[in-house]
Amino acid sequence: MPASIPRGRTSRIRVIAAVIGIGLVAAGGATSLPARSAMAATPSALAVNLDSTPPGAPIVSHPGNLTTTVHVPATFTVAKGATGDTPAQYVYQLNAGPPANVAADSQGNATIVIAPTRFTNTLTVTGVAGGSFGESTNVTFNSNPAAPAVDGDMTGDGTADLLTVGAAHGLPSGLWLAAGNTAGSSLPATDIGVMGNGNNTSADFDGAQVVTGRFTGNGVQDVLVYYPTGNNPGGASILGANGDGSVLQSHLSGNQFNIYPQQFLDPDGNQPLQLANAGDTRRIDAPYPDLIGTSGNATTGYHLTYYPNLGMPGGYIDVFHTTAATPTGGTDWNNWTIATAQLTGGTAMFLWNRTTGALHLWTNLTVDPDTGALSYTPYALSTSWNTGANLTLRAADADNNGTPDLWTVGAGGSTVLWRVTNLTAGTPGSGTLTADPARTLTTNGV
Repeated sequence: MPASIPRGRTSRIRVIAAVIGIGLVAAGGATSLPARSAMAATPSALAVNLDSTPPGAPIVSHPGNLTTTVHVPATFTVAKGATGDTPAQYVYQLNAGPPANVAADSQGNATIVIAPTRFTNTLTVTGVAGGSFGESTNVTFNSNPAAPAVDGDMTGDGTADLLTVGAAHGLPSGLWLAAGNTAGSSLPATDIGVMGNGNNTSADFDGAQVVTGRFTGNGVQDVLVYYPTGNNPGGASILGANGDGSVLQSHLSGNQFNIYPQQFLDPDGNQPLQLANAGDTRRIDAPYPDLIGTSGNATTGYHLTYYPNLGMPGGYIDVFHTTAATPTGGTDWNNWTIATAQLTGGTAMFLWNRTTGALHLWTNLTVDPDTGALSYTPYALSTSWNTGANLTLRAADADNNGTPDLWTVGAGGSTVLWRVTNLTAGTPGSGTLTADPARTLTTNGV
């Protein structure tokens, strides 16, 4: 907990309304505690109360047999402790999160609603009376994993969302999230990467690739950030998400997992050119998603490469090449951009050749780790789709109809949702692409 005013029982410092209004009980909701330095700098706002007694440890209800779930709000009740003055409010803190406060009634009763962030959580509650902090109570409890979110659903509304990296296509730096069910000619986007990826700045994500999936095993859609170039070429981070579209708390313990460049090296020693979520393409009922990508160079050749997860966040090891040829039968995987979606039947992957405009869809991916053989159901969607365009792709079942769709983000933040229908089996099969009207991502920096 933050440092408090000294608790000597014979000399109490009361924080009068001016200071309370600034830092403790601002109207309209919880606020952080004022820093000790801020208090010391305003001696005229302090008054000595020689008679107050700091509150004893509050009585905090434990959920007990009640079930709590990660990222689902849970209610705790708080009552006055056995000793000391009656608290006017309680300051509380969940795990390593920021402190907040809640007002108490005249009897010292209050209700705290928090959403657990992990399996084992600790809630710390401290009473405040007469400007004095009392004793603290710690309640430790376990929570069940969150119900698995729909693939790509970052906001928790059951629909896949659009997530794209800034410092490209005219967008400011950041991780820009737009709700997939938003209507209108514009598409409001929020930077969920303002806390950065180690440096507390949205610019941490410049030049990165972003992939969503259940990377922490908590059921929500997390974010994997991969750096093909820059200060950490070949490295990545997993950032635990909140399930409600709010800012990623990457600075908090347990919310960020590093993946080192050596983990991603293919059998020829090459780092990935690009990565995508492969889900459970090994068909082993894995709790953490595998990855699939392209790798290689002009000397060793290019491959569609598989990155298995060994059963933990960031646990990628034993990388192997698949034997798959490109949709045109070649090995020029460096010319193909991939984007994946997770469906009931398995992973679906779009493959786009920017130079020729060829767009293909492979569904029901299944890989054999022993041989590298990749099986799938192929569909040829177009021979001239966005030829030569500079686009970022994001795949998802945007309309929850069991068929993958494809978002594009281009110049000026222009985004188009391409819906896929009429998939017809063949060698390869075919399908219909229908574009929704183009919309512009609007950000607080554009």
